Amino acid sequence: GKGHLTEFSLDVAAFALDWYQHYYGIAYPTDKCDMIALPDFAAGAMENLGCITYRESVLLADTSRSTQAELQSLADVVTHELAHMWFGDLVTMRWWNGIWLNEAFATFMEVACCDAYRPDWKRWTSFGLERSMAFEIDSLEATRPVEFPVHAPEEADGMFDVLTYQKGGALLRMLEQYLGDQGFRAGVNRYLLAHTYGNTETGDLWDAIEAENPATPVRRLMDSWIWQPGYPLVRARLDGTDVVLTQQRFAFGNTDDATEWVIPVHVRVGTDEQKVLLDSADARVPVGGSDAAVVVNAGGHGFFRVGYDDALRTRLMGPALSSLSTIERYNLVDDAWNDVVAGRLSATAFLELAEAFTDERELAVWQAIAAGLRGIGRLVDGAAHQAFCDRVRSLARPAFDQFGWVPAEGEDDLTSKLRGLLLSLAAVLGADTELQARCRAIADAPEGVHPEVVAAATGVVAATGDEQTYQWLLDGFTNAATPQDQLRHLYALAELPDAGLIDRVCELAMSDAVKTQNAPFLLARCIANRHHGEQAWQFVRRRWSEINKRFPANLIVRMVEPMRLLNTTDSVADVQRFFAEHPIPQAAKTLDQHLERQRVNAALRAREEQPLTAVLNRP
Repeated sequence: GKGHLTEFSLDVAAFALDWYQHYYGIAYPTDKCDMIALPDFAAGAMENLGCITYRESVLLADTSRSTQAELQSLADVVTHELAHMWFGDLVTMRWWNGIWLNEAFATFMEVACCDAYRPDWKRWTSFGLERSMAFEIDSLEATRPVEFPVHAPEEADGMFDVLTYQKGGALLRMLEQYLGDQGFRAGVNRYLLAHTYGNTETGDLWDAIEAENPATPVRRLMDSWIWQPGYPLVRARLDGTDVVLTQQRFAFGNTDDATEWVIPVHVRVGTDEQKVLLDSADARVPVGGSDAAVVVNAGGHGFFRVGYDDALRTRLMGPALSSLSTIERYNLVDDAWNDVVAGRLSATAFLELAEAFTDERELAVWQAIAAGLRGIGRLVDGAAHQAFCDRVRSLARPAFDQFGWVPAEGEDDLTSKLRGLLLSLAAVLGADTELQARCRAIADAPEGVHPEVVAAATGVVAATGDEQTYQWLLDGFTNAATPQDQLRHLYALAELPDAGLIDRVCELAMSDAVKTQNAPFLLARCIANRHHGEQAWQFVRRRWSEINKRFPANLIVRMVEPMRLLNTTDSVADVQRFFAEHPIPQAAKTLDQHLERQRVNAALRAREEQPLTAVLNRP
């Protein structure tokens, strides 16, 4: 009875099958391709050759009711699984240590294919957000190399994480951009043809690509990234007529780690771009007497952060900012927020940087700004938090007002998505009561309102809701017409600001009303609730044994990930003590990462709460 929801995924799949045959230069390796939606499926999807299985929410959709993010998620998964028909099924890794390349390559290909399918979605730009998720884990001491020996099933389970998918995909994109599309594709084609219906090791791909690009030491370059944990901070300083590049491992906190990478760096001086292979402690890039802006990581695709000296940073601000591409501006903001987390920049300085982007109108940059602002919002309480809300409202409301509530004729999807983000930012983080009231009116009468505004309004109403809101969201979940509507209402329940209601949401997650594939994510969102996350964590703590029996094992560690947001001294002690006695063996390394990030966040609050409060309370 859901056949009417398949049109979009069929269109994506038909495009992708044709596109992949041209990209790989090899015909689709079997005679049919069934795609099946399963009502309850612990995995997101599975690339069985010619018979791919999916969760309903990533195969079935009504385009007239769905947001851009929901449709993009569906397109990503469909193209990811179809990419595996060649890279993973036609040619398969020999052992589990190589699963990273299998999944990383499909991640790279899903973005490339979606970018071709819907260029207006600017998929390589939005991939910057996913790369930042990998940066976050890779900045920790508890990170791991991308590839490592696998001797036990738990070690194989532990490989299905952000380092495998997002970091791995980003490393392939970095290599492709350095070699050029044609040289990279030629190497991939050589690899697939040489190993058709065979099994491979990671080095087989590097050797095939290097054979087609003999001027670049591909294996040496990529081995430096996949066998070493972490990633570099590339510092850039002006020295006479040269820019001097140096590398050091990026970490949250001080480190004297001497790891070096072979780093393909794109440097743009004004409009002139050059490539530099930074394979030692430093390199010099001549810039002459030009005072033009110098962009390190031009194009924004390198898997490293950039630290500019004062002279070079000054050149990038002001009017020069508009000359940067969207992903380059995104990187500036994202790098700055992570400097706050690492203790190299103050939260106040980041807030002032964000307020310099009042004229910004690109979604990706606002997503980076929003991530930093939400982080700052967890550092202060009371009057200081109210003052922070006022500053967020002053930043986001004018941008929202420029777009208005109703899309312009012919408006692109990303502009519509930005409208929804600005609405959420101003109404929830900025506590804009006027916008909150309008959102409640939209929730009561959503007919004819753009899906992005409806989705944002649902979240705003939830975050400011009451008992009546709980019943409204529960009804929306129970009687939803599409999988996307169902999950939107279910997960919004976790945003409610009332302690008693959050208790009821947690109990709902443990009931038969919520599928076990979704319940861990509902509890995760409750733990992420700014007001009652500690309460939700205590619920999970009490019901730990039942939760582990009831829910899929691979989702347990994802359920507890938001405990990293519990940043008080007491919460840290409680969480760390609990997991010392209750390990998660199928995801031991990932749990270590979550625990370390909680300690990092607590240190951030201890460091910044007092000075930030003083600034915000200043008359």
